[in-house]
Amino acid sequence: MLAGLGGFSDGFALLLGGAALLSLSQYFKLTPGIEGLIISIPFIGSVIGSLIFGRLSDVLGRKAIFLNVLVFFALGSFISAVAYTTLLVIIGRLLVGIGIGGDIPSGASLVAELSNESSRGRLISIQSILWGLGGAIAALIALPLLNLTGIESWRIMLGLGAIPPLIVLALRRGINESWVWEIKRRSSNIRLSNRNKYALVLAFTAASLFTWTFTLAIFANYTPTILVNTMSLNKAMALLISGLQWIGFVIGGLIVFKYCDRLGRRILIIPATVGEAILLYLSVIMVKDPLALSLALITLWVLGGIGYIVNSIYSAELFPTLLRGTSSGISFSAGRLGGYISTLILPILLLNAGLSKILLILAVMMTPLTVVCMFTAPRGENRSLEELEKDYFK
Repeated sequence: MLAGLGGFSDGFALLLGGAALLSLSQYFKLTPGIEGLIISIPFIGSVIGSLIFGRLSDVLGRKAIFLNVLVFFALGSFISAVAYTTLLVIIGRLLVGIGIGGDIPSGASLVAELSNESSRGRLISIQSILWGLGGAIAALIALPLLNLTGIESWRIMLGLGAIPPLIVLALRRGINESWVWEIKRRSSNIRLSNRNKYALVLAFTAASLFTWTFTLAIFANYTPTILVNTMSLNKAMALLISGLQWIGFVIGGLIVFKYCDRLGRRILIIPATVGEAILLYLSVIMVKDPLALSLALITLWVLGGIGYIVNSIYSAELFPTLLRGTSSGISFSAGRLGGYISTLILPILLLNAGLSKILLILAVMMTPLTVVCMFTAPRGENRSLEELEKDYFK
């Protein structure tokens, strides 16, 4: 739960960022390009944070990173809230991204190493389930703020993002270091004899998280804006639908929690990926119907919860212990790079291409991943980390 609360903080801040954009854009009279930069910059911060702190968690230990990295998150939220220029908003949100980028790989590695093979998948999934719950709760908080505080409501929304990481930082002080990492650090060196296996698994997790995050990040941040600007819905209804998306993600996560160790990872990820691709193609013809599109978006997020969380489990469990933080960081950074690209270009694409073409692009991107999953999605269930690690030392 303490590892997952870092994910909660991220989901909470992402939804509040999307809601804040509705008043932030009016306050600073933002162009589409600056809107995209403000929303996307936490993702590039996450790329930086996950690459640096993922590696440091292998060198210095999970605890050193896990305990302290969310300081960046809290500080960035505060700077964003008091900003008097768009540059300060961008700097603050960059720090938010660095914080979560460092937190996710170290937290997931810690949970994986303290779990046994019969429950490892569902325990790792808690981190991502709480990410979705954070977004859903943020939607409920943002709804009244839109009407109570007017054009400067964005300050309160961005500032509220500092509260969860500050609470988590206080609660994590009693966490111990991973004994699995400590033993491996003292007893072994990394000399992979099966480097091709390592490269293929890393490429699979990185590419999968890139594609899923590219898709989900758009709707995580822009659903309120899309529904208001292209569907002419009022802000409250748009935020409500956005919150229901996040609940859909939680539902998908609960399916993973219940079945990933019992049925296996492949049984979940293949139908989720195929279903996501099919639904994206169908959504292209639903763009003129607000109700149909809203239901499609919520369903996309149920499937997204399954696909994204199974891939997060893979990135935490499939790699050697002394490379787990690094590998998880690379995979997570690939995902956040996808989120950075999609959220940066979305406002410009909406102006020039329209929503239906964006949905078609997402469907085409998801299609090859369905084929890859069918043939290469690994099985990690009911195998200890020691057994999984042996695959790289044959």
